[in-house]
Amino acid sequence: MTDPASSSLEVHLVSHTHWDREWYLPASRFRQRLVALIDELLADETHQGSFLLDGQAIVLEDYFAIRRSRRDEIAVRLRDGQLEAGPWYVLADELIPGAEALVRNLLAGRRVLRELHASSSSVLYCPDSFGHPAALPTLAAGFGFPLIILWRGYGGGRWPAGDVVRWRAPDGSEALLYHLPRAGYEFGSSLPIARDESAERWARMRAELAPRAVTGVVLLPNGADHHRRQEMLPEATAALAAAAHPDAIITSSLGRFATALGAAVGETSLPVVSGELRDSYGYTWTLQGTFATRAHQKRANARTERLLVREAEPWTAIAWSRGAPSRRLLVESAWATLLACHPHDSLCGCSIDAVARTMDVHLEDAAVQGRGVRDDALLDIAGHDPVRARSARRDWREVVVVRNPAPRSRG
Repeated sequence: MTDPASSSLEVHLVSHTHWDREWYLPASRFRQRLVALIDELLADETHQGSFLLDGQAIVLEDYFAIRRSRRDEIAVRLRDGQLEAGPWYVLADELIPGAEALVRNLLAGRRVLRELHASSSSVLYCPDSFGHPAALPTLAAGFGFPLIILWRGYGGGRWPAGDVVRWRAPDGSEALLYHLPRAGYEFGSSLPIARDESAERWARMRAELAPRAVTGVVLLPNGADHHRRQEMLPEATAALAAAAHPDAIITSSLGRFATALGAAVGETSLPVVSGELRDSYGYTWTLQGTFATRAHQKRANARTERLLVREAEPWTAIAWSRGAPSRRLLVESAWATLLACHPHDSLCGCSIDAVARTMDVHLEDAAVQGRGVRDDALLDIAGHDPVRARSARRDWREVVVVRNPAPRSRG
């Protein structure tokens, strides 16, 4: 660990917004504010830095729903690094959904970006989830992410004191874990411009960053919930750089930070942690009580996940293998509808009642889609054509289909 009294820091300042898609306002109202935020980013031709649209790609779909004509412009900004989004489709709660839902979340996020001929940075960015499953390093390794950035669920007396550790999953997979400061993704928000204020702010921030800086490379997230890019950010950054010298303040991106941190870690021996990360008491609040709120929605979500994984997908695959049309896009649509219910303020049940009512509709919609593709696939397998059947009653015959939705044999 670096000695703050003698070692300088390499500070990567990343401008971002944390975009709860729905929470204390419905998604439709937040979308109006999102459009204004991204419009402002695209209109600013003088600022050459990067801006992180949180770790999710669904915000791009929300923007395109209103500004379809700017799709190509967004794609260019994503490819040249002026914008960053993903890798998640939504910033989901990670402990309530099933493991397959987390996989589908990342697949859906990658699909949105690939349609724009873009990709996310090599970071599994989890800035606000209320806890993390033990298998998250396995998921990161499977999608090619060597680094996980998180906040809640880790920190305090039971964990190593530094900001970087190796996190090992039950199957042996490992990922670097970079842990955000106590204030999380808001740590560097609203930076001052006046030199004396900037010096005072940096002194407070360094007092927290430096003692934990294992490599000397640290992340300074400049943003907060539903914040636009800070006004006069270049001036604020210059004031901070002057106050921080000889520490280096770098206008950066999540991708550049990941590269710098990986190079700084190298082959360094780091502490290894394992298991679920759901205890950060004494460091920051974790909100484990959300597991008990609006429980009927959590049950509905679990039933719909099982419907898609155990019934809709297997039967559509079997039907396709027997010559039926592919229903892959219909299955993906059902998953996208369900994943839109998984953000940590939605599925956790800590949003306003208007959000919960909308979520009830989406959960039912996803279930309707899942049952529909399942039933159509079963009809294909049985050889039933409902249109022809109406005019060929004499040819009707009974068919019994016995299906086993469990992933094991049973009688």
